[in-house]
Amino acid sequence: MSQPTRSSLGSAFALGRDSDPDGDGDHAEVGTAPGIASPELRRSLAEVKGQAQFLLYLADQIEESLDQLSGENEACHGAFLCKVLGMYSTQLESRHQGLGDKISETCQEIYVTVREYDTV
Repeated sequence: MSQPTRSSLGSAFALGRDSDPDGDGDHAEVGTAPGIASPELRRSLAEVKGQAQFLLYLADQIEESLDQLSGENEACHGAFLCKVLGMYSTQLESRHQGLGDKISETCQEIYVTVREYDTV
């Protein structure tokens, strides 16, 4: 199985940094005045970003594993790669469904926030 790439590790690092840059749990950007987005909306957006970044990482791993599988001559290692790809496929399916639901919920929250701000 391949090791994470520098770009995938960068995404994972950015995920932790972007989700809560100042580490206090409120997910607001450091040094910025409070905006119209509630802490819940900011958490929702951070979660969508995190799930999307994980899906990108997972897709990279699947692609690399498929490349390895196509060049594999040893049956034992090929069987292992097939099991890993099955696991990745299951994760991809479950994360994809969760992302769609979270995007829908977040879009509704954005709509409500914008409507409230627009009427002020």
